[in-house]
Amino acid sequence: MIKKLTGLIILCLISFQIQAQDTWNLARCIEYARENNLLLRQTQLGINQAELTEKQNKLSRMPALSGSASHAYNFGRSIDPTSNSFESRTIQSNNFSLNSNGLIYGGGQIRHSITQSAFDAQAAQADVDRVNNDMGLTIAQAYLQILLSEDQLNIAKNRLKQSQDQLDRTQKLVNAGSVARVTLLDLEAQVATDEQSIVATENGLVLALLNLKTQLNLDPDYAMTVVRPDLDIPENSNLSTMTVDMLYQEAVKNQPQILASEYRQKSAETGIAVAKATLQPSLSYFGNLSTNYSNLAKRTTDEVVIAEQDFGDLEVPGVGTVPLLVSSEIPVLENTPFVNQLGDNFSQALGLSLNVPIYNRGQNKINVERAELAVVTAELNTEQLKQTLKADLQRALTDARAALKQYNAAEKTLKAREVAFVSSEKRFDLGAINTFEYVIAKDALELAKVNVLSAKYDYVFKLKVLDYYLGKEITLK
Repeated sequence: MIKKLTGLIILCLISFQIQAQDTWNLARCIEYARENNLLLRQTQLGINQAELTEKQNKLSRMPALSGSASHAYNFGRSIDPTSNSFESRTIQSNNFSLNSNGLIYGGGQIRHSITQSAFDAQAAQADVDRVNNDMGLTIAQAYLQILLSEDQLNIAKNRLKQSQDQLDRTQKLVNAGSVARVTLLDLEAQVATDEQSIVATENGLVLALLNLKTQLNLDPDYAMTVVRPDLDIPENSNLSTMTVDMLYQEAVKNQPQILASEYRQKSAETGIAVAKATLQPSLSYFGNLSTNYSNLAKRTTDEVVIAEQDFGDLEVPGVGTVPLLVSSEIPVLENTPFVNQLGDNFSQALGLSLNVPIYNRGQNKINVERAELAVVTAELNTEQLKQTLKADLQRALTDARAALKQYNAAEKTLKAREVAFVSSEKRFDLGAINTFEYVIAKDALELAKVNVLSAKYDYVFKLKVLDYYLGKEITLK
């Protein structure tokens, strides 16, 4: 009863572990990577930067508006801002202003800058597309490596089972006295070797899964399995009729790195117009609203003070001495209120400004020459990328054809090894060959199986490389 209960618990644990693992297909892997891959997310920041630059260039057409306010204390001899007179007292003052300016004509610099930034944004988008495509191909390669490792593990397990079965059969023959006991030692060593091979293959599968998790930015401890698609080798892949020129004519139209370089070339060409615009006169407008306040500002009241001044006596001939007194009305002053000063001191200004470049030590002319050199550099870069693309296509097509030949050769070898192993197995059971010869035949068969799998997955991947250059979606069906 305890044994049955223990077996049931183990079975439940195994079932729970299988259910807990998340299943992924290639499409899900690629889609998830597009949202979480760090390199792709970093590249997407380039689009954001380019879009911000384009937005900034478009907003350059709008007027600028700024406001300012200040509060100051002046000590010693200084100018009262409300009367423009020198005072030797402490002055407390405020100043408020609103300023605006904008460009009316600048030689087309803003217009060309907007066009240039639009090309830069398109180039940034093409960079993201390139990383997307590269990432899809890399994930497909990692995905195929997992499938290959799983197949190799299955082969290793089958090989171990065959070795154990052969060991059991030989044990019966030894017990019957038909085979020498020393034969068991060779087979036991073979079983141990097969067990070691399983451990190594399982480790390879773990590393393959870890590589895919790294590409997806998943935690290394995340439990996942991959869907096994039907990888049927296409009977007609048109490899024999494909040419590099055919592939190039199609690839040059959809490869993002070529498109990005062409957009940057157009951006560089527009940069010449931007640089030449600085040689043209520019006309701008400006406006200003301002007011201020001072604690020394005074205003008159309705009250007056009568003041008399004695200038002494005045001798008037024939009259005598007459005192000289002068009376005057002096208005009573009071501090001007803050709000009143803001209204009284309010001023406005509006004007135009013309800037004509005459000589600035040749900087503008040098900038034009630099822009022209940037165009040449961009053209050379585009041509270099196209040459590299043609060389890559030549290599990809050659690799695909070689992979197909290797796959066909591996299949022929496997069929021959299967026939040879059946014969060796029968001869071993009859005692016609020894254990060493039997193990050699078995190893050759297992190696042929592994070679077929490796050649198959390599050929499938080489076909996906061609799909990559042709702009096709990377799928495994």
